[in-house]
Amino acid sequence: MKSVLSMILTFATLFALSACSSPSAAPAPAPAENSAPVQSAAPAQSAAPEENAVPEESPVYVQSVELPAQSTEAADAGKVLVAYFSKTGNTEAVANMIAAATGGTLFKVETVTPYPEDYNETVDIARNEQDNDARPALSTHVENMADYDVIYLGYPNWWGTMPQAMFTFLEEYDFSGKTIAPFCTHGGSALGRSEGDIAALVPDATLLPGFAVSGSRAAGAQADVEAWLGGLDIA
Repeated sequence: MKSVLSMILTFATLFALSACSSPSAAPAPAPAENSAPVQSAAPAQSAAPEENAVPEESPVYVQSVELPAQSTEAADAGKVLVAYFSKTGNTEAVANMIAAATGGTLFKVETVTPYPEDYNETVDIARNEQDNDARPALSTHVENMADYDVIYLGYPNWWGTMPQAMFTFLEEYDFSGKTIAPFCTHGGSALGRSEGDIAALVPDATLLPGFAVSGSRAAGAQADVEAWLGGLDIA
């Protein structure tokens, strides 16, 4: 009897202990070795501008020159001629300023055969004309050169001197006793040797100090032109 009771008590004790105990939670699996945590994506940002980036340049336009009113005193004298040759318009701009300031008569020297629009072709022709001491035929002529006492002579600097068309012009008339004031536009050579060439072509004329301005500054050379004119000894 005692052994039966002992067995019953033992069985009851084991049952109570089993019923009171709770199952333990399964451990979480360990992360893989050296695995990196997943990061949330950052919002996209616009790319920074390139350092020292240069903005596109605006186009440059040549503005028209506002010329001063002509001097009525000079115009009444009627003895000033502004004769010029101009291929691109730079020398013409300066000639207009001189004519407006002095009241002189404008005269454009033009060739029978126009120079081509292409820059390189014109350069080659001008070089060839100079090498051959050519005298291009002119399509314009001064009918009353004897009426003028002062001639402002304008031209671009081509290969260190005047275009050969200006040689033709100077050889066409008698400049004895006249006063010549040369002016030119250039790309860096100023008057070059043109003053010496003019003196050789018209030895009986009085040659005054010339005026030179860079072609890129011709349209804005009003003040320089007036300063030059003011310094000339012209009665």
